[in-house]
Amino acid sequence: MNYKGLAVVGAAILCFSFSHASVEAAPEVPENIFRWVQSSARTNYYFNRQQICFGVHEDGTIDTDTLIVPVLKTFDDVMINDVVSKRRWNGKNLQGFDDFVGVSEYLTINLPEKKVSVNEVNYLDSTWTTLAVESSEAEISLEDLSEKSLDARFYDRIIDFALRNQLVLADRTQGDLETSVREKLAAAQEAYRADNRPDRPSDNE
Repeated sequence: MNYKGLAVVGAAILCFSFSHASVEAAPEVPENIFRWVQSSARTNYYFNRQQICFGVHEDGTIDTDTLIVPVLKTFDDVMINDVVSKRRWNGKNLQGFDDFVGVSEYLTINLPEKKVSVNEVNYLDSTWTTLAVESSEAEISLEDLSEKSLDARFYDRIIDFALRNQLVLADRTQGDLETSVREKLAAAQEAYRADNRPDRPSDNE
């Protein structure tokens, strides 16, 4: 499976300025690149609406059962202190963490199996410079999450956006797509939009 570099996440943020969330410590995030989903008392949740795409099979064909999604989470001071304290406790590098603001993650979502895999976590400062990179093998079953779970809502919004824009995702994915598969995607997208009202009109790209 092919993955794009997480460096694009930080570079994209630097080009714009937009504030949408309630966590006081969070820096500004561009809404035209990142779709804000929700804010808790501790965390703001975004996904990259310009880079979300399908996966790619080893033979170069597009895997429409798999989503590749860069996400961004920014934290308030309490969450920041908690993350820094845990790193200190575990003897991890703290250089630059006096300016730590959040993380970017690369997710793989298996749609038929309803599973989310966290592939990589980047720790970011207020200039969106990466302070540390950690690989991850975390896997989350969507069926095991409570309906009230913030993670459940977050992933649901990502999947909803993807199903509304299957042709856009296919066009931006660097892989081969047969005409018959594209026609099926177009029909599935039309049916989904007809049956599901968007949270925001701009969700239908």
